[in-house]
Amino acid sequence: MPQLSTPGPDTGAVAEDASQDLPTLLCLPHAGGAARAFAGLEAALPRAARTALLELPGHGSRMAEPVRDDFGAVFEDLIRSSAPHTTGQYVLLGHSMGAAFAYEAGRYWSALGRPPAGVVVVGRNGPTARRILPDLHTLSAPAFLESVRRLGGTPPQLFEHPELIKLFTPVLRADFTISETYTPLPGPPLDCPLWVCAGVDDPMVDDAGLRDWEHHGAGDVAIEWLPGDHFILDDPAFHAYVAGVLRTLPRTGTTH
Repeated sequence: MPQLSTPGPDTGAVAEDASQDLPTLLCLPHAGGAARAFAGLEAALPRAARTALLELPGHGSRMAEPVRDDFGAVFEDLIRSSAPHTTGQYVLLGHSMGAAFAYEAGRYWSALGRPPAGVVVVGRNGPTARRILPDLHTLSAPAFLESVRRLGGTPPQLFEHPELIKLFTPVLRADFTISETYTPLPGPPLDCPLWVCAGVDDPMVDDAGLRDWEHHGAGDVAIEWLPGDHFILDDPAFHAYVAGVLRTLPRTGTTH
């Protein structure tokens, strides 16, 4: 199990002396995504939250580390990096693959008496919903890359340069393996507010799938459709949605 005292970088926090009473928003990226995917959201919320953009091994600023395709191994890494941010008021936010990690991290910290003020899951059907799209991680390399390209969200230039394809294909395949083979970990459902949202044109979710989250939250579960497709992280409507979630949190004083 992860060591809860292990420190992790707070890559998204603003100056502590100006934001002691702000909640921390811990952001977990989609398959193939890096922490910088949330840079627009971070810039949109300077007075609403301190942001912690959590990076996965083998991604973004941690590209030199080995990429992992095992949910449990990546989850332990995320628990270590999130630990320093769970002593005050915080919210977990995960997009697509990151939504599964945010949900499980919320359950983990709740079981240890450090529950989040809420969890926001974006662009992912519930853990026990039927899958809409066929699995991609088992496809041959050409079919896999073409399927990823059609989903959007990946820079087009990646598919035009063999050296980039060679660099990023293992990362994408590992992440899709994690995302497509994930099943809920043992234990009770999430016992804190759960906010569920997705773009109305997202091909990876449907109404029944989003409502599956209602079976995995013991507290309030709110579901909302937003403008856009699967990749809505930079959409002003999404930024406004997250700001609205943060406004519902109870105010807290400075913690020491």
